[in-house]
Amino acid sequence: MSTQFLRILAQRRQASVLSAEAPARVELEDIIAAAVGHVGPESPLTWRLVGTTRAQAPDLAAALSGLKNIPDFTENTARLKGKNMRRLAAFRGSLAFASNGGLALALVFQPQQDSELPKRIQRGEALGARHLLEAAFYATGWATQWSPRQSPDPEFLGEFYGLAPREEVLGWLFVGRPERSQSQTTATLPGGPLPLTFR
Repeated sequence: MSTQFLRILAQRRQASVLSAEAPARVELEDIIAAAVGHVGPESPLTWRLVGTTRAQAPDLAAALSGLKNIPDFTENTARLKGKNMRRLAAFRGSLAFASNGGLALALVFQPQQDSELPKRIQRGEALGARHLLEAAFYATGWATQWSPRQSPDPEFLGEFYGLAPREEVLGWLFVGRPERSQSQTTATLPGGPLPLTFR
């Protein structure tokens, strides 16, 4: 049995720093198709991805901060108080968050109403997609960072992503190139104790 896939799983890790590069559309679709695998009527997807580029980071930051528009920092903000000042401060932090890597993939939970599985199980399946995606990106030379984050106004975020009433964003998978030291990691199976016992 080939151990190549096992090595990929063993070596994948969150990157400490991501470049501003992003996969081309064709490559991105191939990576996601590999992570999705076989989908049929008996196993519908409980998740989907919505991507934004680094150029769209200000728009995403505004949605995360509960703002309808991107703030104009050329205007005098000294008179802003209370909620507006807090949202402006939130935008600054959200902009740094949204500018990570070259691509931000929002992992959206889409519960299947016709499924026999309870919603909590479906949510677990959706969250599990993150690990498959990380492995698929790592196998093709890309690095990722996973970041769960909540918006103070989910309505704005839902409008930004065009979410259906039952859908919700579980987190973001940021994609970019890894640092050279990380990209040269030797693909070997790690040693050490495993979380496994037998009765």
